[in-house]
Amino acid sequence: MKCPACASEMKVSVVQEVEIDRCRGCGGVVLDKGETEVVEQLQLEHVIDGGIVATHQRRTTPAHCYECNREMIALRGAGDVEYDWCDGCERLFFDQGELTALASVSAD
Repeated sequence: MKCPACASEMKVSVVQEVEIDRCRGCGGVVLDKGETEVVEQLQLEHVIDGGIVATHQRRTTPAHCYECNREMIALRGAGDVEYDWCDGCERLFFDQGELTALASVSAD
């Protein structure tokens, strides 16, 4: 799978029972439909994201779902954390640090 942000090849790994697609280039993470709930329940955000909190510049280009060949929709969660959603396959894309930032805001 290609990364929705930078089109680099993503690496698949398994954290507990969750299959994670992580970009080798930019560090972004793709979660398939339903995986976000499991990640939240097991509190794996910091493990998956490496504990990095988003401090980078926001992307100026939209994310692209290469599975559906669609532009992803930018969403804002708690704490104004932006992440991307594909309305075709319902995958979520988090730039590096966004998953941890979202979890830390939600925990407050």
